[in-house]
Amino acid sequence: MDNQSISPRQFMFLVILFTVGSSILIVPSPLAIQAKQDAWISISISVLAGLLLTLFYNQVAKQMQNKTFVQATIYAFGNWVGRFLLVFYLSFLFILGALVLRNIGDFMTTEIIPQTPLQYTHILFLLVVIWGAFLGLEVLGRSAEMFMPWVVLFLLLFIFALLSEVNIENLQPYLGDGFTPVFSASTVVIGTPFLELVIFLMITPYVKDPKTKQRAWIIGVLVGGIILTMITLFCILVLGSDLTALNASPSYQVAQRINIADFLEGLEVVIGIIWMLTIFFKLAIIYYSVSIGVAQFLTMDDHRPLLLPLGMGMIVLSIIAYPDVAYFETFVSETWFPYALTHGLILPVIVWVGLMIRGMIERKKNNKKSNSQSS
Repeated sequence: MDNQSISPRQFMFLVILFTVGSSILIVPSPLAIQAKQDAWISISISVLAGLLLTLFYNQVAKQMQNKTFVQATIYAFGNWVGRFLLVFYLSFLFILGALVLRNIGDFMTTEIIPQTPLQYTHILFLLVVIWGAFLGLEVLGRSAEMFMPWVVLFLLLFIFALLSEVNIENLQPYLGDGFTPVFSASTVVIGTPFLELVIFLMITPYVKDPKTKQRAWIIGVLVGGIILTMITLFCILVLGSDLTALNASPSYQVAQRINIADFLEGLEVVIGIIWMLTIFFKLAIIYYSVSIGVAQFLTMDDHRPLLLPLGMGMIVLSIIAYPDVAYFETFVSETWFPYALTHGLILPVIVWVGLMIRGMIERKKNNKKSNSQSS
């Protein structure tokens, strides 16, 4: 199996890029539909929930003792029950990868290359992702370290270029419909991307420093959450809640408003570059984790032979996953949260409890052996 490792710094960058991922485009719209001008408050609540989830995932990672989630589940519950639980976990990751791939295709065929068939966009993008997964986690970590400064630079350019378009009145009235829609909308971002962070339980064993990686994970989620909050806030400030709710990719529409002195225009490519980078790393992490997980599930020594067949299945699923963008928005706002909650919280809790019970049993056995040897 893959013996590569990454530093806590690289791990932090991967968490940031994964958190921003596809959410930079798809999150503001469903938030504005429910919370309207208070969407930025909803996402702030979601970031706090994401930090709590990360603290819990760190506790699960401690109990895993340098095992991946797949290895730890089999260790805790045995071959039959453990593999039964892992069918749901690996299916969740595979479906998530197909949906992220479909996000890429929808954006490219809607905004950039409308004449290109959807499946061609999926195939070309996934080939790059497969190559990244083939090279391994260490290459992905170094690439994230190299591209992260550019992502930050483009985000700063995006924010400062839009300052002249900001209208503070778009945030009023504050909590006009009360707290209920604000809290209800926060589940959208808790489901995407914070409950999806459970995937990093497949990555944590490959991070070098076990103490520093916990802090790196928390900082990565915090920074990624702040970026998503800023993007959502600027969508509301520039477009208003109504236009943000109507657009499938409001952050891209906001970038089209950039006009500096009637000279510098067409900077929507900035948000396009940010999104392509972040979604590549998100899909590469998902794809790498799925291939590693399936290989460990099947007790294979190498995950690389699985890369191509998994990719073929993911392309097919991404095309048939949902018929149109409107269906996807309904799916994200109504269905994805309970589905992600089941696999991103309930399943890790079950494995966590199983690992603690298994640890107690192992300690009792060791104590009995030591007592019998001493006597």
